[in-house]
Amino acid sequence: MTEAHTIDAAERTLMATTLRGLAEELDGTELAQALDAFGFADLLAEAPRDAVSALFTALGRAGSMSTSLQDVLLQPLGEYLPMSTTDCNVVLPGIDADLVGATDGEPLAVRGLVIGARPAPRYLAPVAIRGELVWIDLQESSGISTRRIDGLDPALAMMEVTGLDVLPDVILAGKQAVAAWDAVATAGRLALGYQIVGAVGQMIDLAVDHACSRVQFGRPIGSFQAVRTRLADAHVAREGAVAALALAWDADDAVLAGLLAKSLAGRAARIAATQCQQVLAGIGFTAEHPFHRFLARALVLDSVLGSARELPTVIGAHLISAGTIPRLVDL
Repeated sequence: MTEAHTIDAAERTLMATTLRGLAEELDGTELAQALDAFGFADLLAEAPRDAVSALFTALGRAGSMSTSLQDVLLQPLGEYLPMSTTDCNVVLPGIDADLVGATDGEPLAVRGLVIGARPAPRYLAPVAIRGELVWIDLQESSGISTRRIDGLDPALAMMEVTGLDVLPDVILAGKQAVAAWDAVATAGRLALGYQIVGAVGQMIDLAVDHACSRVQFGRPIGSFQAVRTRLADAHVAREGAVAALALAWDADDAVLAGLLAKSLAGRAARIAATQCQQVLAGIGFTAEHPFHRFLARALVLDSVLGSARELPTVIGAHLISAGTIPRLVDL
């Protein structure tokens, strides 16, 4: 996974500051429009590492959402599809699913998730037909329906796409379909990983602020070793995930690196959820405190494209299939 263009340090700082400001001030449609005006699609094409890391970390810290995940998912497909992808959404597998659907010849049943949906009537989905991975084009005429999922994180505005007797319109098959899914899934895992560590960073900041201001026995609770150890555990877990995400861009095995980075991001979310909640104590359970927003966002995103509990098994299967353990980074 390589950069088409690398921006210098000053440009990177200015870009990150601008994207962070947009993510903090805007949300939803307004944020999507602002990112279009900013030229995020062009930045994504020219410097994907900088664009994805800056924007999705900012989205995680601000708790905001836009259609930018669809930009990230659709970019790899442009290399394989002859059609324009600007008016499409990518459907991701549902929770605990490997693909959006599968059939051995019977009418296809599909069930998947769309995060950051564009106002477009077409959906591209990876499914298995007679054991072969293919990409299909779904439209309203395909017999699908959509509904918004509120669940644990209503602000995420996640959408479910379902259909029982879908007539699949195959647009990509064979080795190219597999390569396209690997590229899309890896790009999605990195973007979601950055968004998760952004939310984790905000969770830690909220806990640190509370530890500095909350006084017991005449001292801020942050001065107690037990509290400091909990916060240190959360910080170390987050930094490990951040390092894995950064190294994934240069790894020889991009799929494995994406799996590892997403797994560590989800692990950091679960460690921070436990340790920061303990520091915040009762206030962290209240609806008035913002902690629950970032906790919900991190946990929901962890469940998409493989959770921290599921991915170690997937990673193990990947290593067994490859028959070797690659060096992900030179130490």
